[in-house]
Amino acid sequence: MKRNKRFTFTLTAAVLGLSMSMSMGAAAAGAGNQQTQGQAQKVEKVVVTDPTAITKLNSTSVPSLIVEAEKRYFYAMGGGKGSTEVFEINGQQYRYLSDDIGTRAKLMDYLKQAYTEKAAAYFVDKYFISHGGRLAQLNADTGNILEFGKATAKMLSMTPTQRVYKLCVPYPEHLQGPEYITVKFEKVGDHWRVGTAPHAVF
Repeated sequence: MKRNKRFTFTLTAAVLGLSMSMSMGAAAAGAGNQQTQGQAQKVEKVVVTDPTAITKLNSTSVPSLIVEAEKRYFYAMGGGKGSTEVFEINGQQYRYLSDDIGTRAKLMDYLKQAYTEKAAAYFVDKYFISHGGRLAQLNADTGNILEFGKATAKMLSMTPTQRVYKLCVPYPEHLQGPEYITVKFEKVGDHWRVGTAPHAVF
């Protein structure tokens, strides 16, 4: 009987030891998985020196491209640089764009540094006319107080050549809640461009 008791005790101890070892192993594996998942969730910060030449698009590089796109949109909507000539058509006053963007080809080249050709063309055809061989627009100013330079971006979908992000854009001094704007991006050659028409974003 004593031998049986000793055998039973030894077997029980072995089973308990194996069970504890398996539990500790599972816990360690779980911790390892959590650590791996945490590392996978970290977003690589992309340092942008030229927003017109972004080759890697993620939530850290999207704002730089958006700010560049905003700058080009408002430059075009403001008529470019310098004094402008005005004229009237059917009682409406128009102004010519400055020479650097004064033709459709020049304006398209300027916009395509930040936008896809399709997005730029949709914008140009909607807001500009050709008059006397020069590009012109209604003589009116436009603006936006949203702070796109402080925007954050969350990816909604992705393929190797197309991405969709939701922007969270604050107002100055948080005068009211932020605006949420969904923007498409496309890879043109080696570089990323905004695939949503500028007037739909800004």
